[in-house]
Amino acid sequence: MSVREQFERELTERGFSFEIDPDSGCYLFSVDENQLTISLANLELELADGVDADRVARFVDTMLASAQTTDRDYAAERLYWTLEPNDYQEKADYCVAVSDVVDRVLVHLSECGTMITWVTPSILETLGLSLEEAGERAFANLAREVEEATLEAQSVDDAALGYLVTALPFKAALILAPNLRQLVEEKLGWPVMAVLPDRDFLYMWGAQHQGLTQRVGHVVVREYTRSPYSITTEVFRIDDSGVRAIGAFPVPEESPE
Repeated sequence: MSVREQFERELTERGFSFEIDPDSGCYLFSVDENQLTISLANLELELADGVDADRVARFVDTMLASAQTTDRDYAAERLYWTLEPNDYQEKADYCVAVSDVVDRVLVHLSECGTMITWVTPSILETLGLSLEEAGERAFANLAREVEEATLEAQSVDDAALGYLVTALPFKAALILAPNLRQLVEEKLGWPVMAVLPDRDFLYMWGAQHQGLTQRVGHVVVREYTRSPYSITTEVFRIDDSGVRAIGAFPVPEESPE
């Protein structure tokens, strides 16, 4: 059974009828008078090695929960900046370029920690915040996550390669936290380099260890091409002046079948 077939079975068993958009292949159906348009592209990529019925069911649970979100479900302490590729057909309402291919996007994370929603003007109105206030709160919340995170490191060619242990489902965004230096300087040094091939993958190392960059390249490309939530193969330098991309690992073109 394919991902689509399992998804359709899940909807049918829950009593939902649906249509499929002939142009996009997206599923169209209504939940509590809300019209949903659902793409399975990321889910199909995630389950490329085999269909997991429980994972599809959780996907449907999250999808239905998003349709039933009310004003009281939003909270300022769950606003964040996250990192997204900038090639989406539909742009987020609030985004700022970080590189030529990556934006930071203002999002809201559900209380259960599984649902990420792009912030809209109506959400800001519900929270009673201006865009400037929401943006500042999002940075402060990232700083809080850094304070709660653990930095672990392993030695690679006599250099420390660091990664973060955190409950945040998009740890790559922690390179934007204003207090990142306080967490990484003792073990890795400062400034640092970073790669973030998908939203929940982040490697960092001291900028003085230039040779480590090529060592991580194959891992970056592998994660980028396999992840349902890929971001970029770029390498970033993070210092007191901010975050900037200094190059990118090439992604091999797929061979024609």
